[in-house]
Amino acid sequence: MIQAQARNKLNQDDLQFIVTALRRQGEKDSTILHLLADDEMRDAMLDHPRLFEYLLEFRQTTSISPFLYFYILARHALREFKIDDRAVADYVATLLAEFGHGTRMNRIDRHSTKEYRYLVDLMAELFDANSEQTFYVQSHLGNYALFLTGVFPDQVYHRAKYHPPAPDFSYYEQVGSANFQRASQHRIAEKYRLADILYLLGQQFRQVRLALNHLVDSYLHLDRHAGATDRVMRRLDNFREKRELDLE
Repeated sequence: MIQAQARNKLNQDDLQFIVTALRRQGEKDSTILHLLADDEMRDAMLDHPRLFEYLLEFRQTTSISPFLYFYILARHALREFKIDDRAVADYVATLLAEFGHGTRMNRIDRHSTKEYRYLVDLMAELFDANSEQTFYVQSHLGNYALFLTGVFPDQVYHRAKYHPPAPDFSYYEQVGSANFQRASQHRIAEKYRLADILYLLGQQFRQVRLALNHLVDSYLHLDRHAGATDRVMRRLDNFREKRELDLE
């Protein structure tokens, strides 16, 4: 299960990175570290434009945790798409950090050994699932659909165009949105304070997906296997969709 915990997983290297980025001339490290101990001040500092700029200029990103790295990028990208919710950015950052590791995106939880490569196989699990299992499968369906379409959009576009009946973005959006919303109503979502996060992800799945596409296109430069023409056409589709969202 993915939880919104990226900000709570910052390590000493992360804190030093923040200090170095935001420290003014003559200011002691201890001053900023003291401020970072306060959650509200930490959140404000994580939103500071100078931290984002420093991250883009920094060459050795492997020295910081993926939780800090993806939180800064996800928060920035989501705000560009009018989603100004730190908890959602926290959840998305944790999703990116965990699903980017090995085959985690194909497993319902990090301890599971069974892998699912297609949404239809995951959905089949719902037929025999008990209440608790249903929540985990539904939340993973949402997570899987969001990660795949958000981080690897050109692959989705390419498959849908050249290998029908491979699912297109609308299919993943419908499955992801519906399952996030169903999972948000479960008692486990309330227990782990995920109800509001999952509900928003369900309601605004497309906006979040487009924000992740922007993050990948602008900062990560992944997914280079699809043809260049496909990438241009997919980005044009994204532009049109964003314009439609702005007009709503």
